[in-house]
Amino acid sequence: MILHSKIIGDSDRTLLILHGLYGSSDSWLRVANLLSDRFTIHLPDLRNHGESFKNDIHTYQAMVEDVKNYLDDKKINNINIIGHSMGGKLAMFFAAKYPEYIRKLVIADISPRSYKALLQNDPNGNFHLNLMSIMKKLDLSAYKDYRSLSKVLIEYGETVKNVILKNVDKKDGQFFWKINVLALFNNINNILDGLNPDDFIDKKITTETLFLKASDSIYLTNTDEKFIDFIFSNAHIQEISNAGHWLHYDNPNDTVSEILAFLNK
Repeated sequence: MILHSKIIGDSDRTLLILHGLYGSSDSWLRVANLLSDRFTIHLPDLRNHGESFKNDIHTYQAMVEDVKNYLDDKKINNINIIGHSMGGKLAMFFAAKYPEYIRKLVIADISPRSYKALLQNDPNGNFHLNLMSIMKKLDLSAYKDYRSLSKVLIEYGETVKNVILKNVDKKDGQFFWKINVLALFNNINNILDGLNPDDFIDKKITTETLFLKASDSIYLTNTDEKFIDFIFSNAHIQEISNAGHWLHYDNPNDTVSEILAFLNK
């Protein structure tokens, strides 16, 4: 099955943007619009998100093949790839297996390491578990309009409310999930997985790669920079100021500037 996508721009230069967990092809649309005069930009919905297919399996190995199938279907190679959070992990796994497809790589606020430790008394891990638990328990059939649904969700905080509202849609007067809540919940360990450093002792990822580090985020640390240097032979790290983990929302202008400076070199 081929991933659903939005495609904008009309250029010989191609750019693939891979969204994060709970995201969709719309997540990076603002950034894509700012880049669309220079690239043809592909914005796929990853499996179990948006309008793409739903599947019980949600591993980076499976998603790598989704991306390869998509690029082969569109007859694309020599592509620039941007990946954010889960999409950044996917981009790294893809670069490790299919480097011949990639010109340059941009990884937005995520490290190659495993984040499974976040599930143990860490606010970020607890956020994901709590959010998915709320989603699992939420009976969408009990709500007829966004106002009543929003009113119930506000008790969980603004971030949770916004993430959930972005992932529900309405058809024939009935709300439904745009994401596969159960599959994502059951695969949280796979989603938090990382590259195994033992696989890169003798063979590095040689694709030129820019890591964008959000100034107000803890997803990319100084320790992570050593991990990046071990796996990538040609990596650069650039901080985006005044931005949290969703740097493309918090500071899209600086994010676009750094992306352009890197891809145009």
